[in-house]
Amino acid sequence: MKRVAVLALILALTATGCSVADVNAPEVTAVESEEQKPARPQDDFYRFVNEDTLKNCEFKYGSTTAGEAFDADIVKDRLKGIIGEVINGDGYEKGSEEYIIKNAYDLCVKYDYNNSPVPQDLTSLIKDIKNASTIKELMDIDAYMYNEYGVSSILNVCVNNNYLEPGYLDITFEQYQNISVAVFEDLMTTYAGMNTLCQMGSAAMQYAGYDKDEADKYGKDWGYIVIDIYNATDMEAALNQRLETMAFEMSIGELQDIMSNIDVKEYLAALGFDMNNCTRACAFDRGQLESLNNMLCEENLEALKVWELINLIDSYSIFITPHSELLIKYYGIDDSDPEERAMRSVIAYLEDQTDPLYVEKYYNDEMDDGIRKICDDIKDGYRELIKGADWLTEETRAGLLVKLENIVYFTAKDLKRHDNAEYSAITGKDFFEFYHNYVKFNTKKNMATAGVKTDRTSPQMPMQLFNACYNPSVNNITITAAIMNAPFYELDADYYTNLGGIGFIVAHEMGHAFDSNCIKFNSDGKYDPSWLAQADIDALEKRNENAVSYFEDNFSVFGVYHVNGELTLGENYADLGAMECIVTLADTDEQLDKMFTNFAKTWCEKKLDTAVFEQLKYDVHSPAVIRVNAILCTVDAFYDLYDVKEGDGMYIEPEKRISRWY
Repeated sequence: MKRVAVLALILALTATGCSVADVNAPEVTAVESEEQKPARPQDDFYRFVNEDTLKNCEFKYGSTTAGEAFDADIVKDRLKGIIGEVINGDGYEKGSEEYIIKNAYDLCVKYDYNNSPVPQDLTSLIKDIKNASTIKELMDIDAYMYNEYGVSSILNVCVNNNYLEPGYLDITFEQYQNISVAVFEDLMTTYAGMNTLCQMGSAAMQYAGYDKDEADKYGKDWGYIVIDIYNATDMEAALNQRLETMAFEMSIGELQDIMSNIDVKEYLAALGFDMNNCTRACAFDRGQLESLNNMLCEENLEALKVWELINLIDSYSIFITPHSELLIKYYGIDDSDPEERAMRSVIAYLEDQTDPLYVEKYYNDEMDDGIRKICDDIKDGYRELIKGADWLTEETRAGLLVKLENIVYFTAKDLKRHDNAEYSAITGKDFFEFYHNYVKFNTKKNMATAGVKTDRTSPQMPMQLFNACYNPSVNNITITAAIMNAPFYELDADYYTNLGGIGFIVAHEMGHAFDSNCIKFNSDGKYDPSWLAQADIDALEKRNENAVSYFEDNFSVFGVYHVNGELTLGENYADLGAMECIVTLADTDEQLDKMFTNFAKTWCEKKLDTAVFEQLKYDVHSPAVIRVNAILCTVDAFYDLYDVKEGDGMYIEPEKRISRWY
């Protein structure tokens, strides 16, 4: 039977005037009738827990989401408070986090963005791009801008984890999934976005001094290049976000064979990489790499100049855009109060500097002890689940247990302040010079990591970001300071309430080590599906099929739109395994009730219908209400606790329920 899993969401949307016109009439009538009644846990646990919030929350202007369990403005307000304290202080050691923050803020307040001329450095770069007479000259400029100004390379080069050599960072040619405003997934159904891309290109060329006819032509030529790259892209891997399946590494010589239109070693050295240390490179899309090479010919020179200009303007638009009505049309202009703008700039650009201060003020040893105990308990839970998974061969279970034991956690307590002496040279006579020096420093610091073995205890995201993540290549979990807030974690809350909050998050991230994608990384962190026995691969594939069907057949948005089971499989598995894990840590009905209730509470949110449609189309995560209800519908303890019976909204026939481990 099709199950309308988002009754609460429909109520929320109709209450705020959002259209549900695409829902057929019988469904709407039935839903609206049922929605007048208070929710029962047996029918819609998500709404049962979050009903008051969903009914009473309001959308802020310009927002597509309301009623979230955690208000992200809390973190912003905290950061504003921290920065306010810093800028009102003095006597900071040169190079310290406080010194850099105060210096940046003061310079930003003083900078007259609308009236100060475009910095000479930028006008010189624009002139150099315009005057380049060969592809070689243009690629030299491309490399220089990357190395000295942190401007993206048109070949999409960066430093990233090598999925095939665990623990190493290498020069990587990333897969383009969009170029400027041209989103490749959108190009599968419409070329409408290409008009804007070509117009932006024309505006950039006119700003550089080309007449309109020339600028329009070269903007369109750039559009043709983008289309060629899109046509060469492996969209299946891009859509499923499983680039590890495409990862390959090359010697510099093998890379030269693919990128035959440039001197690869010379180009990479010009980018700033130490070619004595970097003996290989990685990529994810051979077809796209070949297409990028094909575009590097003299007949495309002017079109490629468009791309270089766009990349430069994107990186330094705050200093360039106010001086061009054409560019303002696409990039906008900021006329806010200087102090407000400076505050936003520090938050946006200097998170590496504010991060340690945030941790020192809003994270403590007691919180760290609490989260580490939860992490250890969850690892114990997974240990027992893996041992009991007799549908897997003993060899695979042994490997999974090794992988489990190798997982390390990075918490906010592990974050250290930087070496002040290393940062002491970051300064400037005005905000442009400071910003340029800061970006340049971080770019070179990042490039220096290429070819180097990574530290498994390094964070994968800023501590002020409300999130957590698992990295399969280094087999570690990062738990930020920001997510250690109610309702996810509270010092005064009981253990089982926190287990349903931050505990589920940690179990979800740990579950990623064994989801449909990351299970193919072996215990050392190498992507190698062959490390699993063929019998286990077959068993996993069968379970994958069942999981896809479970989500697609039983749960829908507005009774019409179904979750893409393939797209969301990895995240759904992480959710499923997480719940199976934390349930094993509770012994009583009271403990389970606290855990289930806070689990549902943490996923509370109300979205506009358009945002839900976008999520279903692009997001690897299922909508929040499905993440709650679909997972709980698989848990026997949930049925027992709330006396869920056939005919109830949360009831799934036993033979149709799925499991990650049982």
